[in-house]
Amino acid sequence: MKQTSLEDADEEHLVRRTARGDRAAFEELYRRTSPWLAVRLRRRCADEQIVAEVMQETFLAVWRAAGSFAGAAAGGSAVGWLWT
Repeated sequence: MKQTSLEDADEEHLVRRTARGDRAAFEELYRRTSPWLAVRLRRRCADEQIVAEVMQETFLAVWRAAGSFAGAAAGGSAVGWLWT
């Protein structure tokens, strides 16, 4: 089985690796998705402190619940799953 580098991995693959406890995959997922998520949150809340707290809680939940991500086969996307 070919190993996918983190830079080449899609977000779904990163979530699956995160579910296995891969901290580097989690860090790469954060690096890719946190700017997008922060923009979406700022559209709903102007308070930067609240946005920062929600970001922290979101990624803590991702670390803890990555194994519950059903994946594209179930009609979901990793980025959409992050938002929910």
